[in-house]
Amino acid sequence: MKSGAKIRLSIITFLMLVAISTWAQKVTKEKTTYFKTPKGFKYIPQGNVLLDKDSTHLFGFYMLESEVSNIMYKEFLDSLKAQGKTTEFAVANVDTLKWRDKLAYNEPFVSYYFQHPAYQNYPVVNISYEGAVLYCQWLTEKLNKQSKGKKVKAQLPSRAQWVWAARNGTKYNVYSWNGPYLFKNEGGLYCNYYATGDQCVHYNSETKEFENIKSSIGRNCGIAESTDIMTPVRSYLPSKFGLYNMNGNVAEMVHEKGIAVGGSWKSPGYDVRNESMLNYTEASTTVGFRPILVVEY
Repeated sequence: MKSGAKIRLSIITFLMLVAISTWAQKVTKEKTTYFKTPKGFKYIPQGNVLLDKDSTHLFGFYMLESEVSNIMYKEFLDSLKAQGKTTEFAVANVDTLKWRDKLAYNEPFVSYYFQHPAYQNYPVVNISYEGAVLYCQWLTEKLNKQSKGKKVKAQLPSRAQWVWAARNGTKYNVYSWNGPYLFKNEGGLYCNYYATGDQCVHYNSETKEFENIKSSIGRNCGIAESTDIMTPVRSYLPSKFGLYNMNGNVAEMVHEKGIAVGGSWKSPGYDVRNESMLNYTEASTTVGFRPILVVEY
């Protein structure tokens, strides 16, 4: 082949390679559309979580930084009503009568906790597992309508995903603040729980048993920072991953139906650990939820 022909062939080959490279870059750019983290969500990186002696590899996901609040859940219910989804609304609706308790005067909460503006940023409770699942489906549709990039799926986290997020990606942490204690060195508590201590323990000489007592100051024997109810969803300090109230406040539903994790405002300190679980069969004043987002590549 003459040198001129070789040069022309080389130029054509070069131009073809440039065209192919440009096309490949364009396709890659389209496939890897930038994903903007939705407001209120935090990224939880991938890793291996050891739970119940089993190790599981988890891919990265996004988690709501707080428990779902009353105002957030109210938006969901209003949407169901506006769309005429009466069946779904009946399943998802809040059962405020669960506040009635023979052992405590909670009657005002029956009318006010979910409806009154003063509690709009408190965690939603008294909802069913099915209601939480419907919320996740609604949130999936809402976020994907707003997104111009990748699609996401909202869902309840598995227990492994929840624990991994609460541990801040470490092998083992008792609580989400990376420490084994519930009290801060400078005073105060790290979370909202049923804070009883030695000052609340009484030995009954008649029954020969130790009893947990209430003082005239309040149910927590004078530990002022503890509350008789939940606190707002963004209370106390966030974890390393930017998550609020992973321990205490309300126990949170996970994908495994009937299990809530992290303990609640009625749980003592040992029962608000990252690995703590409680079983539930119906809507409860101590159980709420927070969804995660999985990016669909």
